[in-house]
Amino acid sequence: MKRLFLPLIALLLSVNVAFAQDDAPASAWTHGGNVGFNMAQSAFDNWAPGGQNNINFLGLLKYDINFKKDNHKWDNGIDLQLGYSYYDMDKDPLKTDDRIFFSSLYGYNIYNDKLFATANFTFQSQFTDGFDYASDSTNRISGFMVPGYFTLGLGIQWVPNEYFKVNFAPITARMTYVNDQRLADAGAFGVDKAEYDEEGNKTKDGEKIRWELGAHLTAEFKYEIFKNVSFSSKLIAFYDYLTEGNNALDESYTCPVDFDWDNALIMKVNDWLSCNLTARLVYDEDVKPVRGDSFRQFKEVLSIGISYKIP
Repeated sequence: MKRLFLPLIALLLSVNVAFAQDDAPASAWTHGGNVGFNMAQSAFDNWAPGGQNNINFLGLLKYDINFKKDNHKWDNGIDLQLGYSYYDMDKDPLKTDDRIFFSSLYGYNIYNDKLFATANFTFQSQFTDGFDYASDSTNRISGFMVPGYFTLGLGIQWVPNEYFKVNFAPITARMTYVNDQRLADAGAFGVDKAEYDEEGNKTKDGEKIRWELGAHLTAEFKYEIFKNVSFSSKLIAFYDYLTEGNNALDESYTCPVDFDWDNALIMKVNDWLSCNLTARLVYDEDVKPVRGDSFRQFKEVLSIGISYKIP
């Protein structure tokens, strides 16, 4: 249970920080976002078709703090998500969603507020340990900073209208950090694996850090389809100029480009109640598939719950 409470406390602290923003910021600053808590519950008693009692929780926070004055702008965003399911209250819950994503971009206007020279930074990880529940619920396959991704790039951003923007950074450094020696020894998430002698004794630890130099692209689209119905989409892609060797399955790379495509349809019932449908598609040949031999990862979440718009 301690593993559950610690990340929940971190999420609540993040919410408090968001609410603590100055209610009357300088005109150059704008900020806002949404905080939500969704819950679903099912109970069965002598139910002939069968079923499993369960309780599901999902907390999320999305918040932006932006600055714009003269030819300068600074955009910051954070996306936090954490969800669990209880199927047996006497056992540890199963994690259903977990994300930490932070982005910061400085832009200098070079043409009519449509074209900006940019420097951007991103960080991505998760709050708690993750397991492959289908095979072994005690064998950790991820966790906080397992992995952690950091990118820092220089490029240019095109903003044709208020709904769409794309940033292309042809000079981007990316660091992958795996804070687990067992997983580092196995070469998880693209780091160099451990070396062993003929008798199976480890002669060199696996590397916990992997550096890449490449091109980074971020494309974002946000649009209110109808009143209280909005759609957002973000595509993040990275290509490593120095890609060499084989992928996580010890095969030649078939697609050296990593991408993460996140989509959300948000339907507000009223000021407090919302229905959200999210879909996320990830492709990364440096991450060994949990099952099978496909590097495609897909996640879909349909949730109904309390949502509050932070001004």
